[in-house]
Amino acid sequence: MSADLLRRAASLMRERAEAATRGPWVVDGYGKDGWQVNGDGTVFADCHVFQNDADHIASWHPAVALAVADWLEADATVIERHGLDVTVSKAYAVARAYLGSDQ
Repeated sequence: MSADLLRRAASLMRERAEAATRGPWVVDGYGKDGWQVNGDGTVFADCHVFQNDADHIASWHPAVALAVADWLEADATVIERHGLDVTVSKAYAVARAYLGSDQ
């Protein structure tokens, strides 16, 4: 099994993070429609979610996603370079969860 899954997840994370409102994001109180998530000085989510969901959303801002994408790509390189089993890598588990993939 190759490290391609890690690279696919990293690529998608990077694409989404680069297209998103700059971080860091913060939960900025309860607005007219629900908990507000604020990024780069602009409220971009004001929706019916629980506060702990808003806290989670805010914690996965673009800088976090880009750092995880870098880790996945670095792990993929090490796995390929040394011929390691990608399926025992923690990065592999993260990539599968992110992509919603069984492979």
